[in-house]
Amino acid sequence: MAPARHYSELIAWKLAEEFSGEAQRLVEASPMASRNFRYRDQLLDAASDVPKDIAEGFVRYSAATFILFLDYALASLVEGELRLKDGIRRGYFSPAECEEALRLARRCLTATVRLKKSQERYLRRHRRRRRPTGVKGS
Repeated sequence: MAPARHYSELIAWKLAEEFSGEAQRLVEASPMASRNFRYRDQLLDAASDVPKDIAEGFVRYSAATFILFLDYALASLVEGELRLKDGIRRGYFSPAECEEALRLARRCLTATVRLKKSQERYLRRHRRRRRPTGVKGS
């Protein structure tokens, strides 16, 4: 498979966008969730941070920095997932209403973890070992 040339080609980013959109749809459909401004903002911020962090890390052109941003995306994804479950507990959403968003969160988590592991393997393979100046190799 050819490497992605744009972040929008990444499966993790595509799933993150879907997750973010689904979270937005849920909040808009729930009067109680949309009226609790703190809850609404925390859920939507977490959900929208996932694709943003994946895209921002991708354009940094450094595997180490990309890995760091993928960690941020994973943290936001888990936060979004937990906020959805909290919304179910609060009665803002039914489990059935959140089923698709939670499914997308799990798929996005898997894709993002795989992307992170891929970047870690790349970094290990391409890390240069520097020898101190003046020391001859054995």
